[in-house]
Amino acid sequence: MKKVTIIFALMFSILSFAQDKSNRKFQFGISYSFTNDDNLYNKPLSFYVNYQLKKIDKIEFRAELKSYYFSSKNSTNFTNKLGFNPNVTTSYYFLNGKMSGYFGLGYYFDSSTFKPTSTGFFTSPNQTIKTNGLTFAPGLKYFVHPNIFIDTNVTFLLAKTKFESGTSDSNNNTFFNIGVGASF
Repeated sequence: MKKVTIIFALMFSILSFAQDKSNRKFQFGISYSFTNDDNLYNKPLSFYVNYQLKKIDKIEFRAELKSYYFSSKNSTNFTNKLGFNPNVTTSYYFLNGKMSGYFGLGYYFDSSTFKPTSTGFFTSPNQTIKTNGLTFAPGLKYFVHPNIFIDTNVTFLLAKTKFESGTSDSNNNTFFNIGVGASF
């Protein structure tokens, strides 16, 4: 895994230096959350890709797909989960294009499985747990190179978790993410 990560980082950086700054339509990034209010899952690792839809002077509009990987704190009873967050963002560039402030609005959804512990003769079936809701994400990107940036954002998740048994629970969460990315 370490070799794959190093190879990916090298390819990522070589390709990003070869691109012209004026044609940065795509952005790819990876970030880690330093906060997570969830009792069942560890802090998520997120990956994203976005595409510039429109640019007007220093303002940009982008469509983005972000995915979150959550590892379970209790792997005996809960599976790891993968969440998806399609969203739209608007950015404003300042400091001669070296920094951008942005705001994203999107929809989050994921699914995981609860595996009950067997007790005696009775074994309950696995239960599917689904979470969905709105996300708001203000953030900053600082370009250390015309095509490589450091990304920080706070993602507010206003969601509801639904259990297969029919019950539901409010599952609001906040992620403080720091990561790196490249523009192509």
